[in-house]
Amino acid sequence: MTDGKETVVKTEKKGIGRYILAAAACFFSAVIGIFFGGLVMLLLISAVTGTSPGSLLKGALGSNANRQINILTEEQRADVVVAVGKKVQPSIVNVRTTEVISDLFHQNQETKGEGSGVIYKEDGYIITNNHVVENAKDIFVTIGDEDLKGTVVGGDKVTDIAVIKIDKKGLQAAELGDSGKLQVGELAVAIGSPFGFEHSVTTGVISALHRNISTNDGQGQTYTNLIQTDAAINPGNSGGALANKEGKVVGINSLIFSPSGASAGLGFSIPIETAKNVADQLIEKGSVSHPYMGVLGQTVDKDIAKQLNLDVQEGAILQEVVAGGPADQAGLKRKDIIVKFDGQQITTMDDLVAAILAKQVGDKVTVEYIRDKETKTATVTLSEKPK
Repeated sequence: MTDGKETVVKTEKKGIGRYILAAAACFFSAVIGIFFGGLVMLLLISAVTGTSPGSLLKGALGSNANRQINILTEEQRADVVVAVGKKVQPSIVNVRTTEVISDLFHQNQETKGEGSGVIYKEDGYIITNNHVVENAKDIFVTIGDEDLKGTVVGGDKVTDIAVIKIDKKGLQAAELGDSGKLQVGELAVAIGSPFGFEHSVTTGVISALHRNISTNDGQGQTYTNLIQTDAAINPGNSGGALANKEGKVVGINSLIFSPSGASAGLGFSIPIETAKNVADQLIEKGSVSHPYMGVLGQTVDKDIAKQLNLDVQEGAILQEVVAGGPADQAGLKRKDIIVKFDGQQITTMDDLVAAILAKQVGDKVTVEYIRDKETKTATVTLSEKPK
């Protein structure tokens, strides 16, 4: 038989034990709640930001100092170029042409030309430059050890894209990339036939994007939205491929800027989206539709501004407005200075040409211009460029 004191002590010990167990249960419930709550928040943030949960735990949302940048070694870079070359080379062809021209004595002379091409479709459609095949009497396409006669499906001077066709199926068409995703500084690989040396591979980087280039060949042609690269491009590379690190064709090599006529690290390619759009139109209907405003002009600079006593020192001054054309119908006149095109600032005539070509036939655009030192606006409906 126990006395009352011992009974009280045992009862108190039992009460304390129950309190400890209850407190422990509450603590572990809170920990589990925090864990699952944090897990839910982690998954929610991951879904919203598009970042993996693992990256978030490693501090992907932290400062740039905590981010890792992977830089390829020279050996790794070489391996990438080798892989790109092996993938793209089977889709690149050599294009040879003959052209008949008249000399000073009006006697016909046969001249030869050479370029490159990219297999667009497995049934014999090949993309090249318009200047490679324009006026060609005969076209020969070399694929491997085989020489095939080619015919021109159509060509477009505005973009310098042409399509030729050979009678052969089962060709390895090039895989096309997305030139809209290119970044300055990324790897670029040019493949073509410089000086007739077929399947030559040169490498460099994307040097710049959205370049507008005007030629000085007497035709006053302006090419817009070009990709600039320092991958060596020489005569004969024209019509060949500019590929990215995945071996996808992102451009058609077209122009070089050089005092010597050979590579000086300034090559220009037509974005593959442009080339594909033009090629599809040429294959479908033999011609290409381009928007047209009906103006000729030149860039306003300090010298012209001083000479003409202008209040502005940049823009596109109209030297000619084609009678009956879209600009004429909208009320624009000679000597008007266009400074904005559909909200885009215009500082040069090249800017205006590029802005027009970026639109579609039938688009209505707002043009801001200066006339007699007053700023005015006009609405121009772009038509199809006359053939």
